[in-house]
Amino acid sequence: MLDDLTEVPPYEIDSSYYMDWGDSRVFTTGDMGKGECAGEVVPLVQFELSGCEREAFEAQVQLDNGQYESAYKQAYSAMVHAAKALVKSQFLDVPEDPDTIVSEFRSRIVDTGLLHDNPVTRGKFANYLFHAHRRNVESYSEDLAHRFIEETQLFIEAAYACYGRMNVVNN
Repeated sequence: MLDDLTEVPPYEIDSSYYMDWGDSRVFTTGDMGKGECAGEVVPLVQFELSGCEREAFEAQVQLDNGQYESAYKQAYSAMVHAAKALVKSQFLDVPEDPDTIVSEFRSRIVDTGLLHDNPVTRGKFANYLFHAHRRNVESYSEDLAHRFIEETQLFIEAAYACYGRMNVVNN
């Protein structure tokens, strides 16, 4: 579906791909001066949380295509990966095993109070993960998958907020 958007045409065919939105001049590698095009260091947690958003989007696409079981499982994977991203900020070599990830997430992020700074919602977003991790789904429905994808998106937002608070504390 996105294939036509992932390929950049050659300059000779469409030079608009080689311009900045706010600057009409054409950029080339010869334009680079000292300090230009400097790369930004993206923390591992932010990089991984972006991947979780992609997974949640793919779950939504599967839901839209009527693939409820796949959508639910993809959303669950996104949620576990978001938890893992936060755990990695303290335990870089956390194994891929969901049981270990959930356990480490509970002890390092939830039990320490890092996930929630609001006493009203304390535990709410973590409970989405804990409930899904314990749950044995026997029948996947559109409603179940839809609700869980929404919970996954809220969990990922809470993970971003948590990382923001952790980053402020660490700086």
